[in-house]
Amino acid sequence: MGNPGVKTDLKMLKKRVVYITALASFILGVLTLKPLADSIDDKVREISYLLMCPVCQGQTVAESNSELATQMRTIVRKKLEEGKSKEEIIAYFVARYGETILGAPPARGANWLLWALPALALVFGGAGVALFLRKSKSEKSKEENRKISHEPQVQAESKYLEKLNQELKKFES
Repeated sequence: MGNPGVKTDLKMLKKRVVYITALASFILGVLTLKPLADSIDDKVREISYLLMCPVCQGQTVAESNSELATQMRTIVRKKLEEGKSKEEIIAYFVARYGETILGAPPARGANWLLWALPALALVFGGAGVALFLRKSKSEKSKEENRKISHEPQVQAESKYLEKLNQELKKFES
């Protein structure tokens, strides 16, 4: 029928494949746990940069060393560990401190101007530069045309002046 040594070799090979697969799965599982911890730190940092410190002037929660900023970062971490989303955490702080806690004003109401004006300034500035360049180019070409059309007139005037000088010399002598 078959060689019994070959069957045992196949069984051992199957066992080894199972063990190697299990070991690889375990290693991959362990390796992916650390990035999850890092991603929470990254998310805490990201959210902390979006919130302004209520006691520090012009500093975000991430930049501030105040006790309140430290407490806020701890709250952000706890809420992330509870499974809250970034929007939910920001809404929590807005409800508690008002919209002044936000690092960037929301694009609604009169605040939309703060978001739209830089873009409009770029558009109108670019249009102004384009018009200036176009106008200066057309003035340059007009000036060149005047020079070209002016040359025959200058030559005619110089011939006339030369003839006039000759006549005056004849008359004086």
